[in-house]
Amino acid sequence: MTKFRKTIFGLLLTSLFVACGPDGKYINKHFLCDFEGEYWDALVDSDPNGSNLLNGTIATSWCDEKSGLSGAVSQPYEGYWEGVALSNHCSTDYAANGKPTDQLYAYVNNAYSGNNFLICNAFMNSPFLTFESKQSYIGSMQIALTTYSYNATMNGNHLTPPLGKDESIWVEAVGYTIKNGEEREEATAKFYLYENGNPAFTGWKKLYLVSICKVDKIVFNIRWNGEGYLPYPAYFAIDDIDVVQKEYIE
Repeated sequence: MTKFRKTIFGLLLTSLFVACGPDGKYINKHFLCDFEGEYWDALVDSDPNGSNLLNGTIATSWCDEKSGLSGAVSQPYEGYWEGVALSNHCSTDYAANGKPTDQLYAYVNNAYSGNNFLICNAFMNSPFLTFESKQSYIGSMQIALTTYSYNATMNGNHLTPPLGKDESIWVEAVGYTIKNGEEREEATAKFYLYENGNPAFTGWKKLYLVSICKVDKIVFNIRWNGEGYLPYPAYFAIDDIDVVQKEYIE
C-alpha cells in the first residue's frame, strides 16, 4: 500500500470514531459489559428455574457501573418471573435440561466469555435494558437460544406443538428516548431466533444494533407469524454487550 493510500485509509478509519461538533468533536467510547466478577456472580440464581429470584434471596435488578446499562426482573404472578436475569446455566442436552423448570439454561456449551450471561424472558411483558447514566446504543452483542425454548419449539410439549415449517419467531428490538417521563419510539432492529421451522443459528451469534442509536431504553419484543398469542417459550440469551456512548471533546 502506498503512503498516499495509507493516509486516506487512516482518515477514513478515524472518521468512523470521530465526528465534528460546532467547536470540537465527538468520540465514541466503548464499554464491554460481559457480566463477569463478584458483583455479577452474586446475581446468578443457582436454581435454573429462578426460584431465588422469586423469593427475594437474589436482587432482582442490576446496573453495570461503567456503562450505566441496567436491567431488572419482575414477578407478574406468584411463581413466574420475567425480564432480564443473570445466569451461568448452559446445556445442549434438551432432553435433560429443556423442561419448563429449566428456564435459565442457554442452549450452548458455555458462556460466550467467562461464566455469566443474561436470559431474557418475555413471559407477559417484553424484557428491556436501560441506559441509566446517559443516552447510549449497543454496538454489538452475542445472542443464543435457550434450552427450554429450543425443546418446546422444536419438539413441542403439553402446551404446544412443534413450530411449523412456515413459522418463525423473531425479536423486534425497539429503542426509546425518554423525556419528562414520556417514551418516544426512535428506531427498530429485527433478528430471528427460529426461521421457517428451524433454529436461525447455532451457538452464539454476534448481532449489531447500531441502527438503534443514542436512546435511553431498548425493549425486546418477541414475535411469531402464526395465529393468535405466541404459544412458544419467549426466551433468548445475551452476552458481551458493547455499550457505546458519544463524548464531546473541545
